[in-house]
Amino acid sequence: MATRDDVARLAGVSSSTVSYAISGRRRISEETRDRVFAAMRELDYTPNAFAQGLAGSRKGILALNYPLKDAGWTPMEVRYFETATTAAHELGFHLLLWPNAAHDLSTLSALVAQQLVDGVIVMEVEWDDPRVALFTERGVRFVLLGRTADPSGLAYVDTDFGAAARTALEYLVDRGHRDVLFVAEDRVAQGHGPMVRTADELEATARRFGITLTTFTGPRSHATGRAAYRALVASGAPTTAAVVFNEPATIGLVHAAQLDGRSIPGDLSLVSIGMGEDAAELDPPLTTITPPVSALTDAAVRMLVAMVEDHPLPGTAVLLDAPIIERGSVRTLR
Repeated sequence: MATRDDVARLAGVSSSTVSYAISGRRRISEETRDRVFAAMRELDYTPNAFAQGLAGSRKGILALNYPLKDAGWTPMEVRYFETATTAAHELGFHLLLWPNAAHDLSTLSALVAQQLVDGVIVMEVEWDDPRVALFTERGVRFVLLGRTADPSGLAYVDTDFGAAARTALEYLVDRGHRDVLFVAEDRVAQGHGPMVRTADELEATARRFGITLTTFTGPRSHATGRAAYRALVASGAPTTAAVVFNEPATIGLVHAAQLDGRSIPGDLSLVSIGMGEDAAELDPPLTTITPPVSALTDAAVRMLVAMVEDHPLPGTAVLLDAPIIERGSVRTLR
């Protein structure tokens, strides 16, 4: 099946010029228009009817590929959708959500074949993500909101989760904590990029400071937090603080401790990685290391739009820090 890029190559023009010839939303010369339509006839290329029908009222359509999970989406994840949609609209684009799994390549292939979108923002990026090969092979423009194990040559925007992990543990160590519990999602083995980088850096930082780090993993659920607290109590370990990178488990851990008569931060200090503004509404409010969602999605959308419109890219690798927001959930021991 011929693509818009095939037409562009045959006509000797850019892909965006092919779009302008089809939609009429920008003036091009009659000679160029004739070359484009001649190439379309030669390649038997037919623009997607849905996209063509919308062409007069927008620049294009982008997709956000965010795998749907059994537990649904957290408020923080919804924030990504909202800010990406806003960023796309500001640049004159519509945004579609493709909520299929990263390994569901047959569905993704079918979506790509429909040619409804000009580019894709890929989220929940895995260590060895099969979507990279698929989109590259099909000539799909894409930007990763995350990183693979080796992102060389790929366009990506990501939070520096290694730095976030160091910040969390150094913050606790500076306040006298030497025995720390790490509660994570059980996706390290699956190669979930943020979890792998966070877990690896926490372990390296713990070794550097000579402190004890105990890891508890489980599904993304309140039950995981409750189970982590029960395991902590049963172990009898002198743990004084926890770092949690599992938003629902954060809530479960806090509730379990409170039901057991323990206070935060009086008996257990807590830092959440990845939790958004909801952390300020909890009782007690939690100190967080929060990815800069608006900045991340804005950078990813702008990078993708530059690709779609054949504009020069100032850079294809953006790594942003996640600031720590102190809300009093960590006690100083000395």
